[in-house]
Amino acid sequence: MSTLLELKQITLNYKNYNTSVEVIKGIDLKINSGEKAAVVGKSGSGKTSLIMLMAGLEQPTSGEIIFDQQPISTFNEDQLADIRKKKIGIVFQSFYLIPNYTALENVSLILEINGIDNSKQKAEELLVQFGLKDRLHHFPTQLSGGEQQRVAIARS
Repeated sequence: MSTLLELKQITLNYKNYNTSVEVIKGIDLKINSGEKAAVVGKSGSGKTSLIMLMAGLEQPTSGEIIFDQQPISTFNEDQLADIRKKKIGIVFQSFYLIPNYTALENVSLILEINGIDNSKQKAEELLVQFGLKDRLHHFPTQLSGGEQQRVAIARS
């Protein structure tokens, strides 16, 4: 299996006035193609900052991030956006489901945007795999927190 994402000695510092706060210190990480990964930890431990780095939304203070064997520092913003759209799925703490779309519509919209044929059928198949067969036509406010989370994961 080939390496899709690799972080080499990544550090991230945030500067605030005259002080610098080290948020991430010397992280090494490899994620292979086809693998799923979760970033877990206590509040304030740098999880969101790490995800922002991995998605190319932040630049590290030092170290190198390699996506599909190419340093992301060589990508322009359009290339990074395309990678996020097609190759990286992120589930946020807030699920950001569209409130006036059903579970099925929330998932199929992303598939349509990505040019996937039969997007409604594929969205339905995904939601069924996540145990939401009876909730396809429910709106986010009609779903439990866990069900909303599964819709967000299917969408990602």
